[in-house]
Amino acid sequence: QYSQDVVCLACHALPEWCNGMMKRYPFLFNFDVRNKFFSSTAFAVASLARRDDPTGLHDLIQLGRLRHERVKVPRDDATLLDWAVNVLDVHAEKKSILEVEFMGEEGTGLGPTLEFYSLVAAELQRKDLAMWLRVESVDEKKSDHYVQRPGGLFPAPLPQDNIDEVVGLFGFLGTLLAKCLQDSRLIDLPLSTSFIKLICRESPICPQSQVGISKLVALSDERDEIMNNGSLSDAEKTHKVEGLLLDYNGTKCKVEDLGLTLQFLPTSSVYKFTSYPLVEGGERVDLTLQNARQYVDLTINFYFELGLRKQMAAFRDGFNRVFPITNLLSFTKDELHLKLCGDQTPQWTRDDVIAYTEPKLGFTKDSTGFLHFVNVMCDLSGSERKSFLQFATGCSSLPPGGLANLSPHLTIVKKVNVDSGDGSYPSVNTCVHYLKLPDYSSEAILKERLLAATREKGFHLN
Repeated sequence: QYSQDVVCLACHALPEWCNGMMKRYPFLFNFDVRNKFFSSTAFAVASLARRDDPTGLHDLIQLGRLRHERVKVPRDDATLLDWAVNVLDVHAEKKSILEVEFMGEEGTGLGPTLEFYSLVAAELQRKDLAMWLRVESVDEKKSDHYVQRPGGLFPAPLPQDNIDEVVGLFGFLGTLLAKCLQDSRLIDLPLSTSFIKLICRESPICPQSQVGISKLVALSDERDEIMNNGSLSDAEKTHKVEGLLLDYNGTKCKVEDLGLTLQFLPTSSVYKFTSYPLVEGGERVDLTLQNARQYVDLTINFYFELGLRKQMAAFRDGFNRVFPITNLLSFTKDELHLKLCGDQTPQWTRDDVIAYTEPKLGFTKDSTGFLHFVNVMCDLSGSERKSFLQFATGCSSLPPGGLANLSPHLTIVKKVNVDSGDGSYPSVNTCVHYLKLPDYSSEAILKERLLAATREKGFHLN
């Protein structure tokens, strides 16, 4: 009820217990209630008129409208990230909606803006930035410039001296994600659940180190159990402990045979350090079964605390420039992941496409051309679906709820001109999710032409 009170919202006069309830006891409220409360309290008053049901908050329009500020940036991979850092630095504290155009291109509005965020997200995943945890492999292709981890992106733990460039990028990342939330944009950045937990100040799951942290823990626990067994003699304990072997890549060996010391070893040369002592003089302390638990604890602490202290502090500072990061505490890690990055593995069924796609201007739900399109949509692979969404909407992810919550819904119209036969290609107006599709003679031609169109870049009049 308080979140629907225009005066309370406009004057920031909500009772303090409202915020306390949302942040300390979020399980008492469903996602829709928490999301509405977040949208009503985290941003400027004028933004409420854009986010909420106009039947409940239409009076807020009289309090002021959100401004749209446009900036132009070059479509140049070499300078795009620098431009993005400068643009977000200027607009971080502004409550106006940021819109981006590309120099030399005709497109304006939502489409180029989402394309800008997608390109920036790709740039942030570059290996040479040394931002993200990765394991260097001998089979790694030199042409692959981006970090790709099955579990998603997680910050690389680094010694905390001489990392000003990385720290600055994490500050920019915080501002970027906050601005996306403020402007209701999705960004195609595959953040890991562990990183989302750090943002939520939860305890994440530790990544596996080179020797297998979980295996070391299990072996150390087994040793402790033997040593605490009062029914065994000292000789029997020694014999059993000496028989404990670690399974390392299919080979059984003693912990001492690993030849490790109490140091943190980086998983890639891009981090520009060769080792970091976990204790004073750690390079001279061998890893043994006796100190394995200490090694594990120190390694985990470096992964999530010591090695990330400056990066996460910069991330939160950058985020707080837009709005307080504490406003996110009412969401679970999964909910926050969807709000920030959308659905990274877009899924839809035939019924979804028919129900949430609007055929117009030459197509109906019974048209052969439209039904061909439906079949092709259902036949696309995961990567092809992301490419199609990038082409049609400017973002390769779907909002929470999938196609049903894509706003506006995807509209399909028949492309009619002298060159609209099998040899022509689809075109789009990404700002309104408007796909102009020639009436192809077969599904095979439609799919081939559609996928070819998704590989094109740029916003030009069509």
